[in-house]
Amino acid sequence: MKNKNYSRFFALLILAGVLVFGFNQCKNVGPSEMPEPTPYVTSQLKLTVYDSDNGSILQGYSVKVIFPDGTTKDFTNENGTLNIDQTMEGNYIVTASKDGYLAENEIVEVEKVVEENISAVITQQDFYLNKKGNASLVTPQGTVITVASDLAQNTTIQFPYGAISNDQNVVVSFIQPPYKNGDLKVLGERVLINGYDFSPDLTFPQNLKPTINIPINVQSVLDGGKIFFGSFDAQTNSWESIEGTLNAERNVASFEMPHFSAWYTFTGYRLVKNGTSWAPWSFVSESEVCSAGACGTYIFTVAPSSLINELISLGYSINLKVKDTRCVGPHFQWAQQLYARCQLIDYSVYDYTGQLMGNIQVPTKKFQWMVDEWYCHDQGGGK
Repeated sequence: MKNKNYSRFFALLILAGVLVFGFNQCKNVGPSEMPEPTPYVTSQLKLTVYDSDNGSILQGYSVKVIFPDGTTKDFTNENGTLNIDQTMEGNYIVTASKDGYLAENEIVEVEKVVEENISAVITQQDFYLNKKGNASLVTPQGTVITVASDLAQNTTIQFPYGAISNDQNVVVSFIQPPYKNGDLKVLGERVLINGYDFSPDLTFPQNLKPTINIPINVQSVLDGGKIFFGSFDAQTNSWESIEGTLNAERNVASFEMPHFSAWYTFTGYRLVKNGTSWAPWSFVSESEVCSAGACGTYIFTVAPSSLINELISLGYSINLKVKDTRCVGPHFQWAQQLYARCQLIDYSVYDYTGQLMGNIQVPTKKFQWMVDEWYCHDQGGGK
């Protein structure tokens, strides 16, 4: 932002609730022949890989990135966080992996800057890797295996006689609930509760499907709602889903599985995306003195609401929060102020009957940073 127009920023600061435009830090502003600054615009993709069990940052993982121009690059990192600075906008195909964990794939869009005065566009992508399960031998005579998880009861899978034709080692890995790490993950209009990854890919005869029995502690299901088990097709953006059969206590749901892949549990609530918007610009920080840079952390929080907690219905109170940190400068004989905002997704929430329950905004990890700079120099008494 150039030093010619301050009125817009007074309005922004009032909107942010903080009127701290620090002219006192640059007293005695005089004319200058220096050109007005144009902060360099950068598109930055930040990748972080976590352990889904406890939310700790993983070390020693690998990341493969396919760039928008089709080129591929592999990264290894021992410190936990990987930053990829690129000025290239478009879709990045990113795969995070580590020995002993399920690999995760995401298509991450880095958007083009369409507004002037934006100094940085930051896109964060967090990967929560789940530990691989142990192999269990399944025989044609019929087998019952138990899946390790942190649920109150064990998950079991019953293979009937003849479901497979030969002995087979089967690995079933529990996929932790995304909201355990503060993430409200929406896939194909459904909020994911948890999931299971099955290996190898097997398909079963129509009348010989294995049955998975999953513990359920979702309050809306205990109160009479439905529970589903589904496999998502990213190409068609659609679910292959099965409605669960509940026991008398409604705390265990059974599903007959036609094939193996990654399957997830979800309730009948639907989240229909209405579009995206940007949060208001917020003042973050400013130079302490002229010719000094500015650093600050932007945080946007959506307070827990009954509607969001109803979607999870597990006794969790999820606090949706995103944050990013940035530094600029120093710029000799210039003072700087940092502003930031994040992108929001607007959802309409519908219940089991299709009735609108309300609307929510979910913050994404896409950020825009704006720098306001003005020339100032000491004429005797200024900082």
